[in-house]
Amino acid sequence: MEPRRVIVTYADEQGTWSSIADNLAAQLPLRNLVWKPSNNRATRNIPMLDVELKRFSSESAKNLPPVTLHQNPYLNLYFVNCEDNESYKTTVRQQIKDWIQLVTSKKNQEWLIVHVSNQEGARNPAKFLRASVIDRIKADFNTGKRDRVAQLRMADTDISEKELWADFMAKMKEGIVTSFDQNVLTFEDDIRRLDSQRQMPGWNYCTFFILKEGLTNAYEMMNLHDEALRQYDELEASFFQILRDNALTWYGKFGGMQEGDDEASLLDLDRKPYRDLIMQNTISVFDFRTYLFGRQCNLLFRLRRPVDICHRALVFIPSFSRTVREHVLNLTENFLESWIYSACMCIVNECDELMQPANDDPHMLVLLDGAKAELLQLARQQVEDVERKPMSKYLQEAVATDESFDSLYMTVSARAIKGFDGSGRHRSSLLLHGDVAALQYYRKKYAEAARILESITWRYGHNHWTVLENELVIKYALCLKELGNSSKYAQACLTLLRNMDDLSDNDKVFYSNELFSTVTSKDYEEEIAHEFAPMFDVKVVSVVDILQEEDGSYVDIMIDNKLPKEIKFNKLSVRMVSGEVDELWFNTRHGVLKPGKNTVRVVCESSASGTYVLEKVHLRTGKLIFLYDFLQESRKRVFRVDAHPKALRASIQSPQEIEFGTTNTFIVNVSSGRNKVTDAILSLFPETEGITFLEAPHLTYTKSSAAKSETETGELKLENYDTIALPVFEANETISIVVPYENHPSATEHLVRLVVQYLTPNSKRHTFTLSSSVETLLPLRVNHSIIWRDECLNLKLDMTCTGNVPIRVLNVDLKHTECVKDYKQPPFPGELILFPRQHASFVFKISRPNDVDVSNPKAHFIVTYQSLRDEVEKALSTIISGEMVKAQLEQHTLFVTSHLKKHLLRNVDYMAYGMSDVLELPPLDVSSCEAYFAYHDAKTREILIGILKTVFEENKRMEYDQIIAIYSTERPLQISFPISLPTSQMLTTVEVVVSGDQELIVGTPTTFKVLVKHSAFWEANSDKEQSHDFYYDILVDYENWLLCGHKKRLFTAKIGVTSEHLVSLVPLKTGPLHVPKITIMSASSNLYNQTAYVNEAEQVLVKPRTRTSTFFIDQQRGVQFSGNMIDR
Repeated sequence: MEPRRVIVTYADEQGTWSSIADNLAAQLPLRNLVWKPSNNRATRNIPMLDVELKRFSSESAKNLPPVTLHQNPYLNLYFVNCEDNESYKTTVRQQIKDWIQLVTSKKNQEWLIVHVSNQEGARNPAKFLRASVIDRIKADFNTGKRDRVAQLRMADTDISEKELWADFMAKMKEGIVTSFDQNVLTFEDDIRRLDSQRQMPGWNYCTFFILKEGLTNAYEMMNLHDEALRQYDELEASFFQILRDNALTWYGKFGGMQEGDDEASLLDLDRKPYRDLIMQNTISVFDFRTYLFGRQCNLLFRLRRPVDICHRALVFIPSFSRTVREHVLNLTENFLESWIYSACMCIVNECDELMQPANDDPHMLVLLDGAKAELLQLARQQVEDVERKPMSKYLQEAVATDESFDSLYMTVSARAIKGFDGSGRHRSSLLLHGDVAALQYYRKKYAEAARILESITWRYGHNHWTVLENELVIKYALCLKELGNSSKYAQACLTLLRNMDDLSDNDKVFYSNELFSTVTSKDYEEEIAHEFAPMFDVKVVSVVDILQEEDGSYVDIMIDNKLPKEIKFNKLSVRMVSGEVDELWFNTRHGVLKPGKNTVRVVCESSASGTYVLEKVHLRTGKLIFLYDFLQESRKRVFRVDAHPKALRASIQSPQEIEFGTTNTFIVNVSSGRNKVTDAILSLFPETEGITFLEAPHLTYTKSSAAKSETETGELKLENYDTIALPVFEANETISIVVPYENHPSATEHLVRLVVQYLTPNSKRHTFTLSSSVETLLPLRVNHSIIWRDECLNLKLDMTCTGNVPIRVLNVDLKHTECVKDYKQPPFPGELILFPRQHASFVFKISRPNDVDVSNPKAHFIVTYQSLRDEVEKALSTIISGEMVKAQLEQHTLFVTSHLKKHLLRNVDYMAYGMSDVLELPPLDVSSCEAYFAYHDAKTREILIGILKTVFEENKRMEYDQIIAIYSTERPLQISFPISLPTSQMLTTVEVVVSGDQELIVGTPTTFKVLVKHSAFWEANSDKEQSHDFYYDILVDYENWLLCGHKKRLFTAKIGVTSEHLVSLVPLKTGPLHVPKITIMSASSNLYNQTAYVNEAEQVLVKPRTRTSTFFIDQQRGVQFSGNMIDR
């Protein structure tokens, strides 16, 4: 239905219209009209109003009733083009009067006289001494305060186009709004009067509808579409009231039986003469409801409210279809399905066609997508319900064949899915996807059905819609089985068993058999991982760290099989992880899990003591692996696992004897324990940066046995440190391997991880793992100095304790080469305690035989020592080990002693022990022990803490003799410091003495004799007759002495000859002074010379200078000096 416009008539008896018509049309539509209702309602703004201009005629002079679609004019215009007063008087004025008489005879119409002036001087009143035509018109026809005359000065070029039309357009808008307001008041009065007569006989709803629709049309013409919609909503409410009262006597029949009613567009208001039928009281209920809904939608489209249209349609279509079903007994087949489908598609298509998304609010578009999707879903349901019987022509063609039906069904479904996705209603979208997949499955298009189902089933599981998920997955599984896709079929079976609480017992058995037969078949290749739940529950029953006959430990776990069948598994594994070592795997192979609870023992053949966190369980059957992660539980399961005391063990220690300055080494000890090892591989890995294992062709080792006193040495071929093949060794044998390394000088210790993989005679392969530290800092430091003499040298060795714990020095010795034949050392007191940063000095006197070349003599300073910490730790560890054996808990010994060393003995005062030879143990920290042993079972924890309490109580005070008695079995440590003994071709002895019996007087020159003797004691084959050039240099301290003469002088000397040189020095201070030092150096680069100072530390006494003076004292003349005065 075309929108109606406000009618404005114009009268043009002077032929003016043709000259202004185009200019007037350019000013339309009217804009920014303001309506102030007379009924005291809120002021309304009308942004734009289109008008229809019609020529005035006698027909338009008639008042038309409101029931007709023909509209009465709101405004009448009379155009006057007259500049002559006489013409106006004689002709024009009467014409205007006659026109006004016709216009005012019509109800609620406004009029306006427009004077069109084409003269340029019309604005200038000076040219006219009498009144102008426009003034006469205003004087003749304006009544009251309102001005009903406007002027258009078309020939006036002094004003703009806007100013030219401003007055006329303002009065035109005023007239239209005034007429509209009068019409509204008239309509409202008539409607109230008619509505008040509702209960009177003869009252007719159709008449009421037509009257109220007249008001609606008035609002619609003024672009007040929301007001018009409100009137239709009130009419609809009135209709429902009549429907409830069953007062449909104004309608001839219910209707809906005419051809095309089931497929007609709801929005096509020109399909039938609906208003004529209403006015004639012959319209059917079906046609009336169609017309009323169509008019509401038409207004909503103009208001650009498509969402409201869709929402109203979602209410109207289902509710009216129920009304039709209730009132029409002889409906044709599929009538309602066809009507609902056509109605829904009509609304959706109109919304798509009329609304431009680019110009609308995105939020509104989301709502619109959702509303359209609901209408499309409703239409799609009708397609599902129709049968191939009489129906609308369109649907009959659409469902004539399977292909056409599928095409229509898919098209509507796709549009609905797109709408639901666009509006964020993904659940509704999933339902439609499922229906589409069901159709594909019904058509045996399994690949397409599987594709759709695969994309949506996981969404149901994610939202915990297990019942719906199972229905779809069952179809999905059937499609996969038909397609032969065993991998995805197994996963589908797993999904169903995951939701087995919502499966029947038969389905549980069926899909369990299908799953395990699929994953265990020979043709199945792809591995599948799935969590234990809900098919299985798992928990650890116990962890036992001693196997009586084999190295390793085991775990008992309980698995609750909730499936209705026995499960044969290939491998069951439990993994524990630790920060001390990497991991432990406990395994068992080829077992059966019956329905219900099963206890299974898994064994670990690796020995790696440590505290472990239970991490995960793997259950493998065929290509299917069930996983359970214990770390996801709120409380971590922590266990302590200790190796069997008789199992193979390995350790890392520093060598007993260390030679300073050579390649660093550490010792790897591998003890076989109770095992005979037929094949073993040692692997070493640095765990900290800064340490590097040195490449070598082989590694040396020593093999020892507890049953034999002899030791065996050999070499191991070394290709890399990852795989070092060990020799075969019997039970209770130990192999000690020397490993060279280099490290950063500033490092004090490094972590090294060792792994021993070994084979026992029963063909079982075991693994031992350990991470241990290698200490690189020596506890002692030695510096040395040389004091030369003519026939010997004195070697002074200064030893310092560099650690934080005192060192017990058991012995020191100087090992020398053959060339150093004779040496003497002071007697060693037996033991010496060296405290941190304390020094100890040792002096050795060294000489040589005359017949031996001593060009490069060597010596080694060997220190035998033990740490006070080692004494205490070893003594207490030995005591604890004995107690552990008594309690039959030997496997925990290393763990307990490790805690003892790291924590319990941390506060021992080793300084006090070193000074008093008495050890005072600190009180036992029981809380620390309880925390440390927290991961043992309660009984073991109680025994271990009890042993520590007993040991600390009974050994609270230990004497040195008790400790050494236990420690004496340990071999003490040795460090060898290499000492290079310097040699010299020539030894020069220098002695500085005062010449004669001189007294040294301050400020007086004194002669000193420098006696220089050259000896070839350290150069046995030298030529004693040969002369050599030397020079001496006097090192003068100029604060104490002045030198008179040469400071540096060249001289020649022979071996064995003493030369004498005189030097004059002036003392500058009194008292004892050191004689200046004199250095002797060879003038030849081929001769190496050393100097020995006989009186290097001697001092000479310098006396003050004295003289005699006589003093005469005169009280008036002061003091006079003479002779014998002390010179200060």
